Amino acid sequence: MRAAVATGLALVMLSACDAQTDTGYQGEPLVTLRGRVESSGELPPLEAAMLWQRGPPPGTEDQELATRAPVTSGFPASFILRLYKPAPEAAFRTLAAGAPRWARANAAAIPYGVAANQVPALPTVFTASYTYDPAHWVIYLDSDVPPVSLTEWWLGGALGAGYHLLRVVPLSGCLTQGELDACAAQLVRRGVPDDGTSNPGTARAFCKAPYRLQPTTVDEAIVLKLGPGTAGPGAACP
Repeated sequence: MRAAVATGLALVMLSACDAQTDTGYQGEPLVTLRGRVESSGELPPLEAAMLWQRGPPPGTEDQELATRAPVTSGFPASFILRLYKPAPEAAFRTLAAGAPRWARANAAAIPYGVAANQVPALPTVFTASYTYDPAHWVIYLDSDVPPVSLTEWWLGGALGAGYHLLRVVPLSGCLTQGELDACAAQLVRRGVPDDGTSNPGTARAFCKAPYRLQPTTVDEAIVLKLGPGTAGPGAACP
């Protein structure tokens, strides 16, 4: 009798555990980002999304969907994006041979119901139903960034492995010759070659990038503005 009672209790406990199990549970997110959507008119049906950028920075011509989330109605129209996985292999890049691998993503507002295979065809300019946040990059690092390295200079700090939110600060103008020489000298001390040209991979090519990066906290709000706007940094200086 006691054995039957024990067996029955065990089955009840197992049944209770099964009832509490969420088959859609993905575990704890690796990073959680919050933001809002702004528009001068009525919001169209849309979703918030995180888009991995598979091309060279700062371009947004080759994208892959990381995740999407609903945008709540009201004022402000807010969203929460959670990433549960590292970046996909197609998004990883390095600044130089042997340097830490990194991947970048942008938060975006996309038309509701867009399929994942339609994401690469999204426009690279703002529209009434599509926009992205040019002021921030979500960076994933698969290893720690060593100090006094090119990657540390580029990211604005010796960041650890994992997810980070960075501000993208467009440069207001081209560097003077003196500023360019000083920047190149700084990168030479970090092991970057300087042959006096702006060829890819050289110090002056990195210095002439039309933006600089600044690490910030993941608590900083992401703002997605619908309508005409400035889509991030422009072309590199000649």
